[in-house]
Amino acid sequence: MLNNVVGEFLDFLKKNKKLSNNTLESYNRDIKQFLNYLEEIEFEYYNVKKSTILNYLYYLKKKGKSQATVSRNLSSLKAFYHYLFMKKKIEEDPTYMINTPKVEKKPPATLTVEQVDMLLSLDFGDDEKGIRDKALIELMYATGLKVSEVISLKLEDVNLSYGYVVIRSNKERVIPIGSHAIEALKNYIEKGRKTKNGENTLFLNLRGEKLTRQGCWKIIREYTDKINPGFPVTPNTLRQSFAQHMLQNGADIRAVQEMLGYQTDLNANLLSLISKSKIKEVYNKFHPRA
Repeated sequence: MLNNVVGEFLDFLKKNKKLSNNTLESYNRDIKQFLNYLEEIEFEYYNVKKSTILNYLYYLKKKGKSQATVSRNLSSLKAFYHYLFMKKKIEEDPTYMINTPKVEKKPPATLTVEQVDMLLSLDFGDDEKGIRDKALIELMYATGLKVSEVISLKLEDVNLSYGYVVIRSNKERVIPIGSHAIEALKNYIEKGRKTKNGENTLFLNLRGEKLTRQGCWKIIREYTDKINPGFPVTPNTLRQSFAQHMLQNGADIRAVQEMLGYQTDLNANLLSLISKSKIKEVYNKFHPRA
């Protein structure tokens, strides 16, 4: 009987909420874990009160579960008991008026300027791989691009004479690049980039094919492990480091948001007023490797 109720709830979510299989499995796991708890304390799911839910959340905390895990469990139980109440299987919703605790977001891990200098001062080597890897990391830190944007760049998107790259997405962005990145890219295009079948993508693997997202991650980890910052470095770490260092040096947050491609309802109109020349001025003044 109880398994039927849980199954009906999951079917309801699948049909009406269009949730992914992973999300449905998460709901299933959280609810079954709660039902096991009820079995231990000899309680029926339809007799659950607000105090039962609160005791369960405390129980999870005592077991060392993170705040995020506790919050997710409460969200699952809220959905489950709201469904039961809506279907008139219970007389009142015990989760009503229980607020989901806010999960404190940790600031993203970033490299210091000194760590970036150490990283880009490493001996990358003069072979095809080393020249490419140096150019890739220089460009990612120089621009704060997402990994998906970096691996999608075409040769014509990079203008080394004037020092900028163009990101062609929903809203085209023109991002300046500093002298270090320009030099590394020139070296790569002239000496380290060997294409296959006329591939026009900027960054290629050693077979002359388009570099993948996984390949980009692997390159970054290979070199950042050498400076050992104490945490795993990802493409997003370089992106966040770019933004943090610009802001620490006094750059206007709106100009930095424009370079990163961030727009919100609150500041979209303001961002549209920032001219490309202003962005170039901000970049040259505040980027550590401009």
